Amino acid sequence: MLFFACCLSWPSTGMAQAGDRWEQMAEKRAEQMADSWKLEGEARTDFLSTYKDYRAELMKHRSAPMRPDGKNAKKASEYTDEEAKARITEEFNRKAQEVANAYNRLEVDKKYYELFAKSLTPQQLVEIFAPVRNPRARGGQARPGRNMPGNFPRGGMPGAPMGGGMNMDGGW
Repeated sequence: MLFFACCLSWPSTGMAQAGDRWEQMAEKRAEQMADSWKLEGEARTDFLSTYKDYRAELMKHRSAPMRPDGKNAKKASEYTDEEAKARITEEFNRKAQEVANAYNRLEVDKKYYELFAKSLTPQQLVEIFAPVRNPRARGGQARPGRNMPGNFPRGGMPGAPMGGGMNMDGGW
């Protein structure tokens, strides 16, 4: 019985821990912003509280996983007609929910923009609502043109002739 009780509570514990992690990350981000803007006293307290509320409200409208069926998905040819129609309807509903979530996040952004605009400068608001993403910020390396068609590693495409181009008559 104890084993089954642990099994039943385990998924919710993991989800709670993930939620706590997001909260901690939001608090850390808020602290960093408040430090960089040199907010002190009541202004800092108000900002931290409002930012925490903002992130919590945004999290309510986060998107669902892209493909819920994962590895157990059937190939299109394996569906019966009814299953195929149900799958298509399910996909339409998922996409509609994504649109609704995006709209709700936009409305949350607008609401909190009005609140933050009362005490923050436009430059500070940009850091909250339209931050510049730095690809090196998490220790990664910026690779211009990566995964773009026609961009190959130094030396060209492996197996391709070197030199003046792709001469179809010259052979590979």
